[in-house]
Amino acid sequence: MKFTLFIVALPLIISCAIGPSRVDMQSLEDLTIAKIENNIREEKIACVLQDISTLKRTGTDDDKKQTEILFNKASLLINKLFTREIEEKNFLKAASLFLTAEQANIELSGDWNYNLLISSMLFNDDKKVSAALKSSIARNDLNLSLLTDMEIIKLMDLVRAGGDKSFIRKLLKESSSRSLDLGMNPENFNNDLRKIDFLKGTVTIWVNRGMRIESGIGIPDGVIGSGFFIDKNGYLLTNYHVIESEVDPEFEGFSRLYIRLWDEPDKKIPAKVVGWDKAFDIALLKVEIEPEIIFSFSEGKEYYPGTPIIAIGSPGGLENTITSGIISASGRKFLQMGSVIQVDVPINHGNSGGPLIDSDGELVGVVFAGIEQFEGINFAIPGEFLVPLIPSLYKGGRVSHPFLGLAVKEDDEGLRVIYKIPGGNGSRAGLKDNDIITNIMGNKIKKIEDVNKIFLKLEPDMAIQMDWISDGVKMSGIIALGSRPDFPLLEASQIDVKENLIPPVFGMTVNSISESIFGSEYIVTDVFPGTIADETGLSVNDPFSIKKWEVIDDQKLIIMQIRIKKRKAGFLESGVQLGAYLGTSNFI
Repeated sequence: MKFTLFIVALPLIISCAIGPSRVDMQSLEDLTIAKIENNIREEKIACVLQDISTLKRTGTDDDKKQTEILFNKASLLINKLFTREIEEKNFLKAASLFLTAEQANIELSGDWNYNLLISSMLFNDDKKVSAALKSSIARNDLNLSLLTDMEIIKLMDLVRAGGDKSFIRKLLKESSSRSLDLGMNPENFNNDLRKIDFLKGTVTIWVNRGMRIESGIGIPDGVIGSGFFIDKNGYLLTNYHVIESEVDPEFEGFSRLYIRLWDEPDKKIPAKVVGWDKAFDIALLKVEIEPEIIFSFSEGKEYYPGTPIIAIGSPGGLENTITSGIISASGRKFLQMGSVIQVDVPINHGNSGGPLIDSDGELVGVVFAGIEQFEGINFAIPGEFLVPLIPSLYKGGRVSHPFLGLAVKEDDEGLRVIYKIPGGNGSRAGLKDNDIITNIMGNKIKKIEDVNKIFLKLEPDMAIQMDWISDGVKMSGIIALGSRPDFPLLEASQIDVKENLIPPVFGMTVNSISESIFGSEYIVTDVFPGTIADETGLSVNDPFSIKKWEVIDDQKLIIMQIRIKKRKAGFLESGVQLGAYLGTSNFI
């Protein structure tokens, strides 16, 4: 994918992960004992724990007396849910409930711990869960030091079946520290292949979308991209935007998905989409073949500008192309929930979804975009964000990420709240504008990326412990995690007034100074550094009026036209148009 660069902000929800709604958006004032009791009956445990915590902080004296009784009922409920999942051998769901109980300081029955729950899932004889999926879960969630020698041996069998060489090497290192002989030579699992051999694990993705009509002439319509195998059972990764027409419910045309292998470019092999994540532009596909080569993400490596890299793919549909270059920069804010790496390596249309590997043959990331006007400026999604996502992709369907419904900006003390989606969990928990989030699940929070990395390992419907500062007072509470919309700003724009949206969209706070039949007048009260308002030259005490406000859904843009008297320009009146991308990265 190539995109045009222009000045925009690059960087609804009913609470308790039920999903977007504009009908029943409970506010803090609506919180009652009766509603909590009802949620207990409906077994909405995360919602119950959040509301009890909120009522304990904000309710009347009579309300606070009831919270201990409600908390005891919540404890009984989560133990009931946990026991049910254990009996049904749904160990992953039980693990989520375990984390929620831990955050709320609730003791669960039995001698379970998180590591034991994960290992129970791994060693459970469930044929529906592939070895590669189990290997991915183990890599993300398992503390190897807590496993017995026999469990290490069993885990090695799983990981070998999945084919993750990087994780195999980690297991061999752990077994060596225990003087445990697995009868395996570590050198056999090094990526000592020739670069050309990696073509065997790379494919061309082809989406046939039939014909499109231009000027009365039928033209073949299709999308070409790249992909690569991560599993011996025929699972492979590519970009979401390459296969979007396969899963987008709004796409009404013909769409058929195929891949082409490196040595059979004329043979089309049908493929299907297993799971996809729009926020990270990634998708997992499945074909009924066993690949010769599979790729493994690097384990614990850090990549810096200047690191040599290799890109493999099908630029312009030309299969079996290998190009080399270096990492140019990291931390580019082009994703809603994470940063990307900038690469100086020849990449063109058709490379999207292809692997980016280091000199050891390990995956650095996945190519996903470039800037149309600037040759050689391209980007890749780094493995540190993709590795935690892979288990969710294997589960199938759209990946859903946790969400608090808050827009924030980075502050010296933590993350300062600049906007709350009406009815969102953050709003229901009582957070206010200018509150500062300092800690989540025992982790200090300084950057938005700190939150994103925590949330990548969690799911909606869980509850977390969070600390924040409100009007100089330290606060702490349980917050339920909702489900993140594809475009939080789009959801917010449909349920809130434009004045409230100005801080997260354009990066400034405003006050209304007059209202009339001809419109409202505002004054700028704060401008956040590095935002659209800042780059446009707006400053505190500039008066302005809004002449046009438009949400362009298909282009995912918000446009605001204003008449403003800039202080820096001697208060001479001028017209200014501000544009912002709906996929801003400041929502958590």
